[in-house]
Amino acid sequence: MHSELTRNIPGNTRWEGSFYERLTEYGEWDSKSFWALHFDLLEIAKHQNTDLPVERELAYMLLYLQQRVLNLISAHFNKNDVFEISNINPEQLYEFKERFEMAILGAISGEVLSETSFDLVNPLVKNA
Repeated sequence: MHSELTRNIPGNTRWEGSFYERLTEYGEWDSKSFWALHFDLLEIAKHQNTDLPVERELAYMLLYLQQRVLNLISAHFNKNDVFEISNINPEQLYEFKERFEMAILGAISGEVLSETSFDLVNPLVKNA
């Protein structure tokens, strides 16, 4: 478990081609790799034991990735910053941002909202 999450942490041997690698290195929002990461986050949430604290290593990876991705999204909208996400419009980016934030929170809390709660659905989730 956590294979897609760990892949998105720099230094992982499979980092190249991951969602975060594409975003940080090329300013590209790769929807396919985003949904793979999102699906992994949902699976992590479903397997959380809510009676126990979140494992330190898992918490680190979640917070690391959340901070870095949200910083890049903020930079994209900052007219004084040169970073730009080139292949997505602002409305889509806000929708993906919401899905990302909710998946990170779910991975920590163990709570997963139904895909029907969102306009933008993960195509990897069965019975969305």
